Amino acid sequence: MSAQTAGEVSSPPSNSGETPGNSLFDDPDADIILRSCDHHEFRVLKLNVIKVSPVLREAIQSVLSSPTASTTPSLPSVQLSESGVTLSSLLSFILPMPSTLPSTIEQTMLLLSAAQKYQMEFIMSSIRAVVASQDPPFVRQGTALRVYSLAQMHGIRQEALHAARTTLTFSFTLEDLEDELGATPLSYLHGLWEYHHRVQTYLAADLTAFKTTGIPSEMAGQPCHYGILTWLGEYIESIAKCPALFDLNEFHMFLSRHISASHSSYGCNCANIPISAIRAFWTALTNVVHDCMTRVSIDVYEIYDIGNNQKAFIG
Repeated sequence: MSAQTAGEVSSPPSNSGETPGNSLFDDPDADIILRSCDHHEFRVLKLNVIKVSPVLREAIQSVLSSPTASTTPSLPSVQLSESGVTLSSLLSFILPMPSTLPSTIEQTMLLLSAAQKYQMEFIMSSIRAVVASQDPPFVRQGTALRVYSLAQMHGIRQEALHAARTTLTFSFTLEDLEDELGATPLSYLHGLWEYHHRVQTYLAADLTAFKTTGIPSEMAGQPCHYGILTWLGEYIESIAKCPALFDLNEFHMFLSRHISASHSSYGCNCANIPISAIRAFWTALTNVVHDCMTRVSIDVYEIYDIGNNQKAFIG
């Protein structure tokens, strides 16, 4: 039987890909067998499964009520469409045993997809908690597009939105996406492109208002030969054009370039802006940007129609 090495929820999960002994999923008191699509069997107590999944509860009840259930000498079995790797990981979050994440991004997304398909809300939250504890982060610059594509494929909205927001932290041009054109469906890239456009549109409006009324007075009141709101306004406008510039290091580089350009200009005091003023400005700007991003959703193109065990398209 195929399964992953167990790792406690409270500690970093094991991703070694090793297979434990069959005893982990061969409960001596088992009263049901779950079969994977690749012919692995998981002998478990049905009570542990049906209390976390209304979908599997119905499937198990259907098997138990069939005419042949009472005449078959072996335990009743339920055929599932997931692989042994996915089911072993999923069951590790359900049964009283150490929980385990699969070893790849693709398998982890299949795990989340299975939990969603079977309406295991609590289990899905537990999986996400373990995923969020990973170091390096599960969703980062190097994985964001892959996670986004897989989340779209499996209709997992939360991961799709998380990955889409992560792509805002780096440059997103046709040149940057050249390596992804063959690996990511064009419909998903188009949806992500539209998401970026919506974020930029919202940011342009929100940041225009912020420039007028939102810059803290201790920042706006600093003397500058060029006018602090001139160069600071240029930085704020640049975020709407390229959200990746919303970064404290980018801001300090922008400020440093301004100071260097105005070094010989009489009356520029921007090099002496108090740290407290910069912190107040950055806090206010962060609130505006984050509020904007929470208002912009992402379209998930496919979701599972649980009742019919099919995928349905949404806009």
